[in-house]
Amino acid sequence: MNYQFSDLLKCPLTKTTLRFELISEFDRTYNNIVTKEVKEGILFSDTGFVFPVIDGIPRMLIEAHLDYAEWFREHLPNFDTVKKELHSKYPGLIRHCVKKNRKTKQSFAFEWGLLNYEKQDKVWHDDEAGLENLFFNESEENATTLKGKRIIDVGCGHGLNARAIAKFCDNVVGVELGKSIENAYKNNSCENVWFAQADLQFLPFANHTFDILLSGGVLHHTPNTELAVCNVEPVLKPSGKLCIWLYHQQKSIIHNFLNNLRKLTSRMPIRLQFVAYLIFIFPVTYSFKRLKGRKLNWREEMIDLLDTLSPVYRNEHRHDEAASWLNKKGYTNIKVTTAGQYGFSIVGTKI
Repeated sequence: MNYQFSDLLKCPLTKTTLRFELISEFDRTYNNIVTKEVKEGILFSDTGFVFPVIDGIPRMLIEAHLDYAEWFREHLPNFDTVKKELHSKYPGLIRHCVKKNRKTKQSFAFEWGLLNYEKQDKVWHDDEAGLENLFFNESEENATTLKGKRIIDVGCGHGLNARAIAKFCDNVVGVELGKSIENAYKNNSCENVWFAQADLQFLPFANHTFDILLSGGVLHHTPNTELAVCNVEPVLKPSGKLCIWLYHQQKSIIHNFLNNLRKLTSRMPIRLQFVAYLIFIFPVTYSFKRLKGRKLNWREEMIDLLDTLSPVYRNEHRHDEAASWLNKKGYTNIKVTTAGQYGFSIVGTKI
């Protein structure tokens, strides 16, 4: 974790300043320049919540004290007392976060764990240059307008989008719910890209922190997409730009069949899903795409299948519906910037 990043992080519940305790640090190299970063540490909130920095990544989840309990027992002598007090003070909140996030963390961590960075696997058939152009088209920004900007990528997954645009702006912060953030951090080559494990419903940043909020294909994987928009947009500065990509409805028998199938498959253990897709669905979809001339490997196709069939939530929205959410929040310059087979991107400027 970059030391400057610790200053940016706030309590995800109250947005108050955190107290940081360093445990260990290490040298990390970016473009042949060695930088000292935090390897392990603890961030303390005045609410009583504690958030570990493990392997260079701040873990800012409300339920982090449960996910990383063994680590805490090794590094925080009074951890059991801290845990008891938290569950006495916030029992409903903690239960809610654990239940809400459990399957989503598992499914997306497994999905992006298949991505092979060294073999330059593509994301939705785009390499880094393609992701860069995609961002420019969706956001209607360019290399000049991004200068000096701070961007947050909410639901950064693999981290490649953040890396693709980092060279144009001041810095990019990627947040992700699951442990795919570990691969994103490990394979990051840009000093101005920072990563945190965080819940979009409880972002660990003060309001009015970022110039651009990017969220591609993430907010619709929550119980209520409009509520998710309302939860993330406060971190955007006045005059900042919101840019989100959402699924829209499709008039397709196959699409409707897959949506109904997902209601069953999303309840299965994620590894069982993987085996079932690999045996029964992958041979058909992979062969069909190859016959149509698509160049993709088995990992890229399995990521497609997991993204379609494993999420607990996968909402679809009309363009005017999404625009109404931004209208209600007082945004201006609202417009759909791209639209394809599966979804659309929409932008708006915060007043």
